Amino acid sequence: MRCLLFLSALLIFTGAQAQSPSSLSSVTIELDAGQSLPLASKIRYELVSSNAKKVAQELQGWKSIGVSQVDDKSLLITMTEQPHSSCDLRDQYSKTSFVIDLEEESTKRFVAGFTKGSNQPWALEELTEYVHSYIKNTTYVHGFNIASVVAAQRAGDCTEYAVLATALARSSNLPSRVVIGTVIIEGKDQVAAFGHAWAEVWHKGQWKIVDAALYGSTAVKHFYLPAAELEKEGPGFTMSLLKAVTLMPTKIKRLRDF
Repeated sequence: MRCLLFLSALLIFTGAQAQSPSSLSSVTIELDAGQSLPLASKIRYELVSSNAKKVAQELQGWKSIGVSQVDDKSLLITMTEQPHSSCDLRDQYSKTSFVIDLEEESTKRFVAGFTKGSNQPWALEELTEYVHSYIKNTTYVHGFNIASVVAAQRAGDCTEYAVLATALARSSNLPSRVVIGTVIIEGKDQVAAFGHAWAEVWHKGQWKIVDAALYGSTAVKHFYLPAAELEKEGPGFTMSLLKAVTLMPTKIKRLRDF
């Protein structure tokens, strides 16, 4: 999955001149008639998807996301900025895997760079900041790299940030997982939506969003709409990626305060 989020955010919030984002990464989004910015901390919108029923089923696993069926291809969504998953803890969220390969030397060196300079218990912001600063080359040429490759290359897009944040959290005894979805970004005078990936980390009794890719963003608000977690972390992980892609919205319309 290509994620052009950084480039797109740069265009939106700084007005910098650069290549337009790919149509595969952006999601059409429209404000409701009469709705102005800034948005409230809770919003409502109509989500358009060819898999609306499956999207609704998947979203039942996240707290503070309300879902109701409008028709066969659209849902009415209400949500806060950072909805928390109601998913139970599973052993896999703490283990090494093909994607989150904690035993590889490059991953171990990456983790050691964090643990040797920090004292437990670690704050999630420390973890997020370290991953954000560790990746030196934000590039969109990668498809989806596993943790050890990201740690060695120090390059990637939002999926690589999410994988590396998940690896660091697990190595720090914090259960974690990769989530793929859509982020709605509110700037000073417009909103945009993009396909995105982030980590969810179990911290102090609940799941918390850790988005190292957008750490330090100057956007007014970020609303995280999950599509699916990367449930399969073995060599066949691409099946989980495919599932997430099929659950991504094709359009977000009638966005307004709730």
